[in-house]
Amino acid sequence: MARRSEHSREEIKEMILLAAEGIVQEFGFSALKVRKIAADIGYTVGSIYMVFSGMDDLIMHVKARTWKKLGSYLQTSMAGSDTQKTVEDMLLAYLDFVTANEGGWRMLFEHQLPVGKVTPEWYLQSQEAVLLLVNQQVKQINSSNSDLKVNQLTRVMMNSIQGLSMQLLVIGLSEKNISSAKQDIVLLAGCFVSECQKVEP
Repeated sequence: MARRSEHSREEIKEMILLAAEGIVQEFGFSALKVRKIAADIGYTVGSIYMVFSGMDDLIMHVKARTWKKLGSYLQTSMAGSDTQKTVEDMLLAYLDFVTANEGGWRMLFEHQLPVGKVTPEWYLQSQEAVLLLVNQQVKQINSSNSDLKVNQLTRVMMNSIQGLSMQLLVIGLSEKNISSAKQDIVLLAGCFVSECQKVEP
């Protein structure tokens, strides 16, 4: 490891975030402690609080990175697919991301800011970017759908895949359970595409 003086503030920030992501992925959100992060990167606890205002600030940055990674993963999965197949590919990719990033994905929902603390705008943007990606895909299936219907379908689709993903994590990531979840997703995607294609009255 390089000497402390050789690291810029941005480098230290990246080291902290990488260490935090590693802890969450390996041990889960409950194991994320500032002293553990400090020990992993060879800096003091005080050094971490010079970069982040507190543990909630640090956690929100880790969560924002997870949303961005999820968005990039979904976008890659949709490249080259036809419109109807894309929904299925996107939902299957979502599940693949969850199984490969269980700790980080769980933290998106396990961690909540204290009551009265405002969610940072930069975090909301990272979250909304994933919703916008799904929203745009739903819109492409049938451009005649109203924004109201597209938004509703997007919301229900995201709630459904998140529910299926959480259920899979609860029952365990065996090959049998993952295969069953993927079959459910194929059925779910077909239902959504069918609903998207309906002509509104």
